[in-house]
Amino acid sequence: QHAETELQFRPGLTGIIGPNGSGKTTVLEAIAWAVYGATAVRGTNDTLRFNRAPGRSAVRAELEFELRGERYRVARTPRNAELYRAEGPDPIASGIGEVTRQLTRRLGMTRQEFFNTYFTGQKELQFLAAMGPAERARFLSQVLGY
Repeated sequence: QHAETELQFRPGLTGIIGPNGSGKTTVLEAIAWAVYGATAVRGTNDTLRFNRAPGRSAVRAELEFELRGERYRVARTPRNAELYRAEGPDPIASGIGEVTRQLTRRLGMTRQEFFNTYFTGQKELQFLAAMGPAERARFLSQVLGY
């Protein structure tokens, strides 16, 4: 659904809204795959390819982001990953496992915590409903920085 898509998110809360099948989940999965690798997507690396792409087409995701005042760029393919400081030409981490470990450490959260914190779809809201009022308030305060 996203052969050549570039998105720029502004600071603050972003909602991705559209009809079923328009690619909303695909955008979120591409971001998560760039950060956490194959464990972040449904299926396998073989199912990442754009469904209308010719066979053997390249699959690549790049994500630029800022974390604690530092800008980073991660580039990931099914067989490799590299993490850069935005201003530097040389990777600070290379290889699928090492990049995933570095990003997990720098973000300070696991893939599941990342999804529960930043990517909440309608179906995923159930974990909030299962919390008691005090627990939900603590969680939301932590996530929103209050």
